[in-house]
Amino acid sequence: MRLLNIMPNYKQPNMGELNFNRRQCIKALCKLGFKLDNDRRGIHDKYKFPDRYIIPEGHRPFVMVPRHNDLRVQRQIVKELLIIGGEELVSNFMRCL
Repeated sequence: MRLLNIMPNYKQPNMGELNFNRRQCIKALCKLGFKLDNDRRGIHDKYKFPDRYIIPEGHRPFVMVPRHNDLRVQRQIVKELLIIGGEELVSNFMRCL
């Protein structure tokens, strides 16, 4: 599913704009009120959305961030933030990076 299908007025960022690593992603998520919510060991960390966001039915109530430093899923992380929090959450995330 493309981001443009979800929010038609949203302008997709270029790959150069989504150039962040794991540490920057975690720091930005924590500034926005996300909490670490791991229940077992694995290769991803789960960051639970703050309570002020309404999670649509069928969506996970967390964002998964891989534990390796070389992130290749920046677009998917931004997509999850866009689905739950809209353009405001994405712009706040990009500002916190």
